[in-house]
Amino acid sequence: MTLHTHAATAAAPAVSHDGYIRLRLASLDQMPFIHLYSESDAGFLQELRGQDLPARCAGFSEWKSDTNPAISLGWGWFIDSNSDRLQVAPDEVRSNVMLVDQHGYDLGPHKTASLFGAWLNRFAWQPAVCTALSEATVAC
Repeated sequence: MTLHTHAATAAAPAVSHDGYIRLRLASLDQMPFIHLYSESDAGFLQELRGQDLPARCAGFSEWKSDTNPAISLGWGWFIDSNSDRLQVAPDEVRSNVMLVDQHGYDLGPHKTASLFGAWLNRFAWQPAVCTALSEATVAC
């Protein structure tokens, strides 16, 4: 399952000397992402509950772009006990991408993670996570 299905019309990403792939956020809209895995994590669930989040189940998800080199995206998620909706956990999205502004300057790791979190909220990643959990017979 892909995160979205736009054709990969953007220029292929390149790895910088420090290991990051530098892109503008809009470039991600042109890249298809593939679900690698999702799994629940009881320790992470307890951590989120310790932050007073109404989490019924929690875990992690990993995706990669269908580009060379591949962009890696990973994030924590939880099922909200009140709404039964899957949500991105507030633990920052992890990636090998450093987002840059219109002048090519790094936005920094925290701003990049924050923008990735907002970007993820525009896509239907939740069905792939639900499918992975049901195939693993995880009760959430």
